[in-house]
Amino acid sequence: MTPQRQLSVAVATLVVIALAPGLTSAGPLILNGDFSLGYNGFASNYVYRSSDTLPNYRLMYPEGTFTVGTDPSQVHGLWASFGDHTTGDGGMMIVNGNRAADVLVWSSTVEVAADTNYDFSAWVASVYPASPASLAFSINGILLDAPFGASSTTGLWRQFANGWYSGTNRTAVLSIVNQNIEWWGNDFALDDIMLNAIAPIEPLSFDASDFTEEPAAVPEPGSSLLLFGSGLAALAGVRKSRKR
Repeated sequence: MTPQRQLSVAVATLVVIALAPGLTSAGPLILNGDFSLGYNGFASNYVYRSSDTLPNYRLMYPEGTFTVGTDPSQVHGLWASFGDHTTGDGGMMIVNGNRAADVLVWSSTVEVAADTNYDFSAWVASVYPASPASLAFSINGILLDAPFGASSTTGLWRQFANGWYSGTNRTAVLSIVNQNIEWWGNDFALDDIMLNAIAPIEPLSFDASDFTEEPAAVPEPGSSLLLFGSGLAALAGVRKSRKR
């Protein structure tokens, strides 16, 4: 196979792999994961504070409270001003970290398909720089990874993402718990919480005949191509004899 042919085959293979089903995920399953619907579609053991009247710089007192708003600085006098992760001007869950351990920050139960791979993800940002939150993500009571730490830089969105295999489960209880119980600081925002189903990657098959180098055609005796080649050989012999 010529180098040009090898390159063509390699490029074709990469294109097929890039377009193979299973390399993109299905749509999100969580209702209101971007908090555009306010306090709907999820549960929390934190105390909800309505943000209907803003600004209210003492709305998020004391610890263990949350609201859904567009700017943390409008609900607490010491918190940073920044936009949500989705659009920059939409809703986010704004949380004043609890002093008690293992208090449920956010939870949602969704229907899932059996024997399917999923990706559970969320975006987290600190609203105050001291003592960033440490969030534990779980599905059906099983931790997905080590606790995920928010950045100490306020307004810097960081993403948690981890895979989960459903097995025989038909429902998934998604939970987020803050492991940090520090009273000073420990304040954060959540946004774009998603559970995506990942389609299986189908095996690729090729027909070997599609990549077989065609043998060069051999001229038939008496053909014009053969006569032309013989004429060139004869001409080369004449030129060579003249140089002697």
